Order: sequence, then C-alpha cells, then structure tokens
Amino acid sequence: MKYLRLLALPFLLLTGYSQAADLFKVEVIAFANKDQGALSDEYWPVINEIPEKSRAIYLGSDSAGYQRLSGGSLNLHDEKNRLRNSGHYRILYHGGWVQPVYQTLDPRPIRIQAGEILDNGMYELDGYIAVGRGRYLHFRPDLYLSQRLSPAQTEQLKRSPGKQQPDTSTAAMLSMQSSSTAVSTLSSAQFPVIPQILTVHQDQARRMRSSELHYIDHPLLGIVVQITPVN
Repeated sequence: MKYLRLLALPFLLLTGYSQAADLFKVEVIAFANKDQGALSDEYWPVINEIPEKSRAIYLGSDSAGYQRLSGGSLNLHDEKNRLRNSGHYRILYHGGWVQPVYQTLDPRPIRIQAGEILDNGMYELDGYIAVGRGRYLHFRPDLYLSQRLSPAQTEQLKRSPGKQQPDTSTAAMLSMQSSSTAVSTLSSAQFPVIPQILTVHQDQARRMRSSELHYIDHPLLGIVVQITPVN
C-alpha cells in the first residue's frame, strides 16, 4: 500500500493541489437494459459525438497516480453474475482502479470505453467517471450508451410521443435547395431524425459514503458502484 500512496505523488505535484488526497478503490459495473420499452416512453435528444475533456485520465497510460486493477482485485463478481443471469441486462463494463480523491467539486475524470465499436466509430459505452469529495464522496458519471436499432425499434421510436428531436438544419437545407411549394412549406417537425444507432446519456451524480454499494438507475444504462478506502 505504500507503493500505491507513492503513485499519487506525481499527480499531486503536476496538478498543484494543495490539499491532501486519500486513496480510494473505485469499482464500477455498467450494463445495458435489454428491455427496450423505454424507447417509446422517453425523449431521446440526438447525440452524434462524445465530448472530449482535456483533463481526462486514460488508465493504463501515464495515469499520474491512477492505477488500473486486475480482475482478481475486483469484488463485485457476484453482483455482475446476478445481473447477467437475470437475462434482463447485458454487461458492458466491469473494472476498477485506485486513485487519489481530493476535496473538490471538479475532480479529474477518467475515460471509460468498452463494448463493440459501432459502424459510426463510437464505442457502445463511452464517456467519463469522476470522483471527488466534500462531506461525502461524490461519484459523477458522464457516460454514453450507443446501440443499434432494429427496423422495428426505429418504427417504434417514430411513433412514440417522445421521439427524437427534429433536425432543423436538414429541413432548412431542403427548403433552400428547392423552390417547390411542397418542399418549402414543410415544417422542421416533418423531418425527424431517426438514427439506426441511438446514443443516450447517463449523468446522474451520487453522493455516497465509502464502502457503500450503490445502484444508479436509468431506462437503458444502469451503473453499480462501490468506492472503498485504501488503507
């Protein structure tokens, strides 16, 4: 454990944090809900790319005090197996790392990428996880789930009250390209974007005490997380 504490020193010097950091082990399971009923119940804004964060840590590279853990060092195997064996969920990511946690509301994020790479170049699971602390630990997911839509799901999304927002730029372009009254009088609502790949965002932050097991719910993307101190 003395070695793990030494790992945090370069990060402390590079970032200029003046407050002391404690080391914590962060373990995360992210999973997709196979029940697609939420497609027709929710409003899904169009997401075409994952925003880049310049301060993000990539585990396994020069991660400045952040240490990726091997599978043998993880504890939530029973929880992962229960999710998988239920038949309702598909595990996208199960991993963990040790990191310094500072008293800040703007912690440095860790980049998470997992699952298949889809036709549009996006990972099934992509985004960031950040952990800071105040009186409690603050777990801040900023994750994106991308999934292929079957023709039936695409039609379901078209008919749903919460269908994807219209691509107003496409409507405007078509209007300018044609002098036909039939085209120019079409409203932007008549050009809904129904992608073959749907991307949704999970950003429900959670305050927690150390060693507690937390489940963060979402219609399509769930998270199980446990953060424990490294003594």
